[in-house]
Amino acid sequence: MPSIFARSLLGPLQRAAGHARRLGTASAGVAAIEFSLILPVMLVLYFGLTEVTPAINIKRKLSLVARTLADLSSRSATLSTDELKNIFSASSAIMRPYDRAGQTQMLVTLVDVTQATKGGPYTGKVAWSCGWNLATAPTGEDLRKPAEQSDHVVPAGYANDTTKSFIVVTTLYPYSPVIGHAISGTIHLKETTPWPIRDADRVAKPVCPPQS
Repeated sequence: MPSIFARSLLGPLQRAAGHARRLGTASAGVAAIEFSLILPVMLVLYFGLTEVTPAINIKRKLSLVARTLADLSSRSATLSTDELKNIFSASSAIMRPYDRAGQTQMLVTLVDVTQATKGGPYTGKVAWSCGWNLATAPTGEDLRKPAEQSDHVVPAGYANDTTKSFIVVTTLYPYSPVIGHAISGTIHLKETTPWPIRDADRVAKPVCPPQS
């Protein structure tokens, strides 16, 4: 038979054991609280990856389109209309599968480099420009053909006595986020790439393709 001392300890121990059992059954509530704290972070990460990953891939493809278009259009001193049309078409194919509707805008421009006085700054003037898939009534961020003989910035690598002209290509894609479109609207991703002319001082002005 338990002693008086043992009986005096038994009650508190039983109560402590009951509290421990109730604490064990309350773990579900703790887990629910933890999940409610983690859920917003998980949703932000999920939606962030859902939106950011395609945008990064499209931006990378835009850069590749610009480099391809610049490289192909700067290989000789002349470009026929058909050649330029084929170059635009081949370059735009790089945007698949993101652009199946032909929304990518492209602009190739020849810039002449001059120096008014020896030792003075180098200035750029637009000699000609041809576009592809440009808006008939450009608004907002749409690409626009620059006016001939308008000023153009000369990048540091082209501001020298040996560069007579260079090609600059600009590409643009109107990206509509899958989830956040109602908040951010259309995001215009843009890439600009200057490119040296290979085997000539300049590329003669072509007759731009009909879609320019």
